[in-house]
Order: sequence, then C-alpha cells, then structure tokens
Amino acid sequence: MIVGAPAAPVPPGAPISTVWADDTGAMASVVDHLHHLGHRRITHIAGLPELSHTRRRIDSLRTEAARRGMTHAVSLPTDYSDAQGAEATPPRPLRPSSPTAIVYDNDVMAVAGLAVAAERGLAVPADLSIVAWDDSALCRNTHPTLTALTRDTPAFGRHAAHHLITLLAGDPRPAPRTRCRA
Repeated sequence: MIVGAPAAPVPPGAPISTVWADDTGAMASVVDHLHHLGHRRITHIAGLPELSHTRRRIDSLRTEAARRGMTHAVSLPTDYSDAQGAEATPPRPLRPSSPTAIVYDNDVMAVAGLAVAAERGLAVPADLSIVAWDDSALCRNTHPTLTALTRDTPAFGRHAAHHLITLLAGDPRPAPRTRCRA
C-alpha cells in the first residue's frame, strides 16, 4: 500500500493500493480560479523541489498557465518557512512584471506573505491576491481571510486506514486507487 502518489506510475492490475492527494488537479483549479479573476502573472512559492508533490504542483502550474496563454507563471523553491515565504512577497511599489497573485505551498508562508504585504502597503486582494495551499485556522483568522485550498485530512486518513485494515485482514485484492481532492 502506498499513501501518497507513487514515484512511478503503478501498472493497471498491480497488487498495490494507493491513497493520494491530487496536487496536479488542485493546482489546475487554482490557476483556473486566478485566471478567471483576471490574473496573468502568478508566482508559486513552492516547497522543496526534490519532493514529488512539489514537482507535480510546479509542472501543473506551468502546464495550466501555458494552456491559458499566461506568460508569467513561475515557481520559487523555499524551505516552507515563514521567513522564505515573506521574502517572496513583492516589493512596493509594484512593477509591471510583479505578480498579481501568489500561491504559497503552505499556510505558514501565506500568512507571513500577507503580513509583509500589509507592511509594504499592498492591499490584499486589490493589489495582490494570495492563495494558501492549506486551509487552516491561520488562514481563517487573518484580515483579510485568505483564499485557501480545502483538504479533508480526516477523510484522507480514513481512506488510508480502511485500505490498510483490509490488507491486514488478509484480503489479497488491492484496494482501488483512491484520489483525494484538494
């Protein structure tokens, strides 16, 4: 059993069950949302690029931006810290090449970016839109509240536990590949 997307595609019929979050689809929905709001310059403040979920997010951003004809969609790797999230927030005054939206790979970086934007006189969302990858109490207790991807972490855990219990009970059939939506 694999919890998380496998590093390589699992062949159909292989005796492996998987439970994974759809990072590719989630990033596609974020890009679509921002594009519909009129954003054409998006910066993705990513995590560690050697992690497979980060790679999927980076690749999806590039693919979806290109599909929409967006010429400025970049990912900047970080260590997931609030300090690096804050550093990625654009300076004031905004330049024509500055992002109009930033997607942070976690809630901690997004909240740090929001604080820096406020210190620099940037109005969120008027000057800069911010999206947090994680929907946590941090994102709901800021002003303004942050747009965030909602994940049903308990459901993810229930799916994984159910698959594992089935395997431990001796059911030799692999459980279906379960994709949990972000």
